[in-house]
Amino acid sequence: MKNNPFSLDFGAEPNLMIPRYTEQNKIIETFTAESPSTHIFLLVGARGSGKTVLMTSVSHKIRDMDNWIHVDLNPEGDMLNELAAEITRKTKKQYPRLKFEISVKGVTVSSDVEEKYSDIQVDLDSILETLKKKKIRLLITVDEIHNSKDVRAFTGYFQHCLREELPVFVLMTGLYKNLRALQNNRSQTFLRRATRLNLGPLSQIRIAQQYEEIFGIPSEQATEMAQMTKGYSYGFQMLGYLTFEAGKKRPDERILNEYRANLYENSYEKIWEELSAGERSVVLAIAESAPGTDVKQIRETLQMNSNLFSTYKDTLDKSGLLSRGSAYGTVDFILPFFREYVKEVWGE
Repeated sequence: MKNNPFSLDFGAEPNLMIPRYTEQNKIIETFTAESPSTHIFLLVGARGSGKTVLMTSVSHKIRDMDNWIHVDLNPEGDMLNELAAEITRKTKKQYPRLKFEISVKGVTVSSDVEEKYSDIQVDLDSILETLKKKKIRLLITVDEIHNSKDVRAFTGYFQHCLREELPVFVLMTGLYKNLRALQNNRSQTFLRRATRLNLGPLSQIRIAQQYEEIFGIPSEQATEMAQMTKGYSYGFQMLGYLTFEAGKKRPDERILNEYRANLYENSYEKIWEELSAGERSVVLAIAESAPGTDVKQIRETLQMNSNLFSTYKDTLDKSGLLSRGSAYGTVDFILPFFREYVKEVWGE
């Protein structure tokens, strides 16, 4: 039996994927330009929308270019010390003749947090000045950014790099609300000017083409399968994986039930958990209304004033959960079977 071409690993670059050429080319062309218009991109979208896959794809292409170093940082750790250590390690491999003048303390853990950050920033400046002289650029990727002390220390240092015109480029992913919390911190307001790419659904045409090729089915059947994913990246992989594992040409009722269960358990439960009480009430009201119901009618059902409702709706939209409905003044869920999940699990 052939290996399943679909992947369920979150974040890894799958063997079979729908490329986001527009976003990918925009990032690579900007970062590799002689005079880049920006040194940072923020990839924003719902869980399972393919943020990490896009970031991984871009980093793999850039790291293979001449005069580039790529470092991936863990937002849960000491990012500045990790950055210095990783640059040092990678340059020894890629540029063995390149030497840095740095202190030992700069790449090790110190008991004094303030002293450690002071030392490490001096060392990083020295490292990056050396890279600049050698015309080497640094790409830093950070997955699932959030508003923490270590992240703020890193982004604060990145702002310093921008002022000093150091060759540092940053690509970060995150949920909309986590990025908003970080940007609203008084020391991080410069991030509001960072270029943000909101990842919407994948092309259903491309998904159908992949299904048609893999399963050898007519285009009409492949299109029906693609519509079951609504362009949701995780849904595309999950539906394809389950159908392939079952040895079927197209999903039957058992596969569809398993597909929905996996969406519910592996994605939607976490999405719901991260919603505020007000956001949940709006989501539930939309789910329990008939598709195509006017937004004003949904708001009146909730007895919620227009400004508050608009705030919740805007957050849900930017979080990658809502889209405009088929009729003017309506909304719909952008994720497959999310309406059913909300009604079945949280409805009355």
